Amino acid sequence: MALTPFISQDSAPGDLQDAVIELLRLDSALNVNIPQPLRLPMIHLLRQVNSFYSNRIEGNPTLPADVLRAQEIPAGETPAEDLLEIKRHIEAQLRLASDPIDVVAICTRESITRMHSEFYVGMPDEHMNIKLNDQGETVRLVPGEFRTRGVRVGEHVPPSAEDMGGYLSWFERAYRLDWLHGLNRVLAAAGAHHRLMWIHPFMDGNGRTGRLFTDQYLRAAGLGGYGLWTISRGFGRDVESYYAALKAADHIRKGDLDGRGELSDGGLLTFTRYFVNTALEQVRYFSSLLEPRMLSKRIDYYFEMRMRGAFPTANGEDLPILRIEARDVYRDLLYNGPMHRSDIQAKLGMSERTTRNLLSQMASEGLISLDGRKPVALKLSRHSIEFLFPALF
Repeated sequence: MALTPFISQDSAPGDLQDAVIELLRLDSALNVNIPQPLRLPMIHLLRQVNSFYSNRIEGNPTLPADVLRAQEIPAGETPAEDLLEIKRHIEAQLRLASDPIDVVAICTRESITRMHSEFYVGMPDEHMNIKLNDQGETVRLVPGEFRTRGVRVGEHVPPSAEDMGGYLSWFERAYRLDWLHGLNRVLAAAGAHHRLMWIHPFMDGNGRTGRLFTDQYLRAAGLGGYGLWTISRGFGRDVESYYAALKAADHIRKGDLDGRGELSDGGLLTFTRYFVNTALEQVRYFSSLLEPRMLSKRIDYYFEMRMRGAFPTANGEDLPILRIEARDVYRDLLYNGPMHRSDIQAKLGMSERTTRNLLSQMASEGLISLDGRKPVALKLSRHSIEFLFPALF
């Protein structure tokens, strides 16, 4: 297929190469410097953040407070459609993390159809009827099934269903990570994101599938800190800029000086700059968010407010007074990892009953996990998140 797959390291302007190098440096530093006990709670939280922003791009109006409650919905209860999308998206990320796709296979048709299918697992039957036009024509969506008819997405007309197979075969070859090295892996992530969206392989769910793909691709490309930051947050905080950058790369070639493929190399460069700069913004934000000195100050202030019974939640919910010793427990778990209850009691110098009551309250609020005889471990409660991690949503 006559498409430029990505702006290669050899042809990338110097400032773009410098930006990719800085992204790799900051990602590595974030990956190394985050306190180990905070890693898994943050990754879990970032799945919720990722879902919020990826679905927001598609017009989902779910509020952050409801997103944080999504995983608490009982198994037998069916939430509203918007919240159900959030819940399914979070669960899709969990399944992809617990049963990861092989690095070499990420670009294959099988992997792309799996990512699409994962989002629709457990979706009610009535959600599978996709509206095609204002005349009320609908088509039945089959999760993981490539489209069999032509479509139009705004001004963009994706490849026909007959031609799509050739583009998907090209896609699989063009972005194989075992054939790419150095800065090309990040540059290819940008190109692959646009090209998959441009191909538009499914009748619906292409945006969310494309962003799930990019999450998997960036992690497999060697960005070890990915999952402690998310590019969808950058896309979703300025949706107009995201769509404008995608549209720029949709443009057809403008003469012999604009590449040799069907689409504009200049447009692809515009999107690649946007992609890398967005990634940089996000890794910088999360690095500052997790900077130890400032995080410690926010922890101090949160628990001091809780001790005074003066902590306001986003929805006006009143939280009970919490002993100041909870701060010491929380900080120990954050920096030193899980602890046995007896060790916590000895360190606090409190009675067994007082310690038990304190830990029970902290567990009921989601600040820690108490799981039988297992050591006490850190959690990120939805009440503390809005203060400890400001402007996350």
